[in-house]
Amino acid sequence: MFRSLIILFAPQKGWQTIADQSWNVLVVFLFSILPLLVAGCVVEGWGMAQFGAQTGSIGRVIHLEQNQIITYEVIQFVLGLILLFFGGKFIQWVCVGFHTETSYRQAFTLTAYSLTPIFWMRFLDCVPAVPSWLCWGIGALGIMMLLYNGVALVIQPNTSVGFGMYLVSSLILVALTALCHFLAQGVAYGKFNIKPIIGLLFFPI
Repeated sequence: MFRSLIILFAPQKGWQTIADQSWNVLVVFLFSILPLLVAGCVVEGWGMAQFGAQTGSIGRVIHLEQNQIITYEVIQFVLGLILLFFGGKFIQWVCVGFHTETSYRQAFTLTAYSLTPIFWMRFLDCVPAVPSWLCWGIGALGIMMLLYNGVALVIQPNTSVGFGMYLVSSLILVALTALCHFLAQGVAYGKFNIKPIIGLLFFPI
């Protein structure tokens, strides 16, 4: 968890330490990412329960029901897991597309730490005065900043393809986080009804 802060303020040093340690996927997830993911959801949910949440209209704060908040945070958590593990696979495919041999461990490590600005911004998202999409935007900018050094130090591609790999990886992760945020917001404010989907999954006809 603290490594995700180090790479925010000292990205080159932080990424080099992460690359040298070569932790496996499970260790990175359990000890660096999962605590941040859980803490962000808990604090964000607490803030929404205490202070309300801002809707699409600037300045309009509404109070959500407890089940809406719980559903929202569960969706946030599940989508966070999807971002981590499937995002890592997408990044591995990007590396292969640029003719760079990359293990899933490397791709997951790069993806997991690069996504941490999105998870950190959930602590700010608990304040209704701050628009939720602004929090996402700051987090997306953080992803792009972290990937710049992360691709070079974790994947170590040839200089001829390194910048292209960085651009494609940034586009994929930013787009995936935007989609996940859009879906979570839609569920929270009742724009999407997921009850029929849950019913089909757990109580199939």
